Amino acid sequence: MIAAIETLIPVFAIIALGAALKRIGMLSDEQWQGIEELMYYLCFPALIVYTLATTDFSSVPVFALAAAMAAAILAMSAILFFVRAPLSGALNADRPAYTSIFQGSTRWNTYVALTIVGSLYGEVGISLAAIGVAVMIPLLNVLCVAFLLMHLRDETPKPADLARGLYTNPLIIACAIGIVINASGIPIYAPVLETGSILGRATLGLGLLCVGAGLRLEDGVHIGPRAAFTTAARLIGMPALMTLFCLLFGVHGIALAVAVICAAVPTASASYILARKLGGDAALMARIITIQTIAAIVTLPLVITLLPTG
Repeated sequence: MIAAIETLIPVFAIIALGAALKRIGMLSDEQWQGIEELMYYLCFPALIVYTLATTDFSSVPVFALAAAMAAAILAMSAILFFVRAPLSGALNADRPAYTSIFQGSTRWNTYVALTIVGSLYGEVGISLAAIGVAVMIPLLNVLCVAFLLMHLRDETPKPADLARGLYTNPLIIACAIGIVINASGIPIYAPVLETGSILGRATLGLGLLCVGAGLRLEDGVHIGPRAAFTTAARLIGMPALMTLFCLLFGVHGIALAVAVICAAVPTASASYILARKLGGDAALMARIITIQTIAAIVTLPLVITLLPTG
C-alpha cells in the first residue's frame, strides 16, 4: 500500500498544483483555455502518434488486451443503457443529467493513466497503455456522442455524423497515424522522433496541471446521489468489469494491471466539453469530475495494491 501511495503522490501533487495555480489566478481563464487547446490539438496527439508509432506490439498481447478493454466499456455502456429508466428515477436524474452519468461512468482520464503506468511499469506499461489509447478513445467517442444524441434529442445518430466526429477528432486522427506508421514499418527521421518524444514528455505534466485547473473544489462537498453513483461505477465498477474481461480473454500479469489502472482512473476532463456542446448537464459533469478525482486518491492505491502482476 505504501509503495502504491508513493507512486501516486507525484501525480496528485501536480493535479493539486494545477488547482492551486488556478485558485491564485496566476493564469487567466483564457490562458488556461489556450493551454487546454494546445494540449488537445497538438501535444496530446503528438504523444499518441509517438507512442503508437514506436511501440513494439509483437511483445504484448494486442488482440486479447484490446478485446478485453473494448468488452469492459461495452458492458458498462450496455448496463447504463438498459437500466436508464429505473436508474434515472432512483437518482432523480433528468435526461441531461443521465448523459453526464453515462460519460462519468465510462470515459477515462488518459493523462492520469499514462502517468501512473509509466511510473509503475516504464516503457512496457506505456506500450500496453497504447493499446488502450488506440481502442478506447475512438470507441468511447462514438458511444458517448451517440448516447447523448439519442438520449437528448430522441434521434438515431446518422452514420455520417458519427464518422464526422471521428475524422475531425485530433486524438482519433493521431491514433490512426500512429497505427499506420507502426504497421507499415515506415522509418522515422531521428530528429522528428525526438521532437515527438519531447512533446510527449511535456504533455503528461501539462495535462495533469490542466486536470487540476479544471476542478471545482467547492463541488467536492456537494456529492449527492448522482455523483456518488457515477463515482462508484467509474472507480469500482469499471475496474471490476475490466478484471473480469481480462481474465476471460486470458490477459494476465502486467497487461492485466495496466488495463485495470486505465479503468480505475477518474473520468476524462473532456467530458465537460462534450456535455456543454451537446446539451448535457455540464454542471453535474464538472461535479462528477471533481469528486472522482478526489475519491481516486483513496481508490487508486487500493486498486494498485490488489493488482496481480505475476
